[in-house]
Amino acid sequence: MGCRQMYVMYYDCGTTNTRGYLLKNNHVVQQAAEQIGAKNSALEKDNHRLLRELFVIYESLLKKEGISDSNVQEIYLSGMISSPSGIVEVEHLSTPVSRDRLKNSIVEYYDQKLFQRPLKIIPGIKTVRSGIKVPICETSSINMMRGEETEVFGILHENSELNNGTCILILPGSHTQAVLLNDGIITNISSNITGELFQAITKETILGSSVSGDGSWEISADMVCLGAKNTHLYGFNRALYILRVQDLFTGASLNERRSYLEGVLNVGVMDAVQKMVGNDGEKIRLIVAGHKIQENIYTALCQNLYPHFEICNIKNQNDMPYSVNGVLAMLK
Repeated sequence: MGCRQMYVMYYDCGTTNTRGYLLKNNHVVQQAAEQIGAKNSALEKDNHRLLRELFVIYESLLKKEGISDSNVQEIYLSGMISSPSGIVEVEHLSTPVSRDRLKNSIVEYYDQKLFQRPLKIIPGIKTVRSGIKVPICETSSINMMRGEETEVFGILHENSELNNGTCILILPGSHTQAVLLNDGIITNISSNITGELFQAITKETILGSSVSGDGSWEISADMVCLGAKNTHLYGFNRALYILRVQDLFTGASLNERRSYLEGVLNVGVMDAVQKMVGNDGEKIRLIVAGHKIQENIYTALCQNLYPHFEICNIKNQNDMPYSVNGVLAMLK
């Protein structure tokens, strides 16, 4: 393989953050992250803002590596880049979706302004047939994701045992996706707002003062479950306000209050997952592809309130992001 074929550029574009990776021989050699995403384009009504930032990242990584554009074989992008607020809208694929189907559905978009070359965009996935309008009364059954599909197939690439049988992958983020897999094929999704909601609550309401502070953070399983139970008993709004009560009128520690909030915010994810798969049959494997804190949150919920699910661990042998592994899996 000639030197012009040695490099691949990949962007993982989210709602609020974008990460760029320069790959050589299946390894990340340069990377960069910027607080820019589809939300900026949506709020500023300027799709080209995102494209300009992507190009700045590209030029920066090429300079660091000491190469030119001619050394890069292909540029891949996934995530919110294919949304209406991205650089070009690409329709989601309808479930079920296998890795090969996703690979064969990559869309090539030629950017004439900055990159002046083809950009290969990995589409998202939705749980509704292509080209139909959904009645408003049926929207509760519709889910979609952009970017997480690439992570899913990166996880499966590194954890082949998940290609057999049924399991749920939880992918925390601005929008937490719960992905139902049957024999390595994405068959259903449950989409939830969590990360953005956490930011809104902690940055724009008085509750932020009840969970702010320094120091290490360890999850209290009891408080996670209390937050979940209060949400079931009193509803989301009241359960949130109880956090303020804990701060003012109890001796609850910062860790306990933070754990309580996580219970309130994440119990809805588990309720939706339970609704998606039902309660019948054997235990279902549930994997959390996130930080240890997030894994501990869902472990507390599953062990105490959702016994139908069995928490399983996954490995990442090459220490690269799951999305990068997903792109590499599709390149093979």
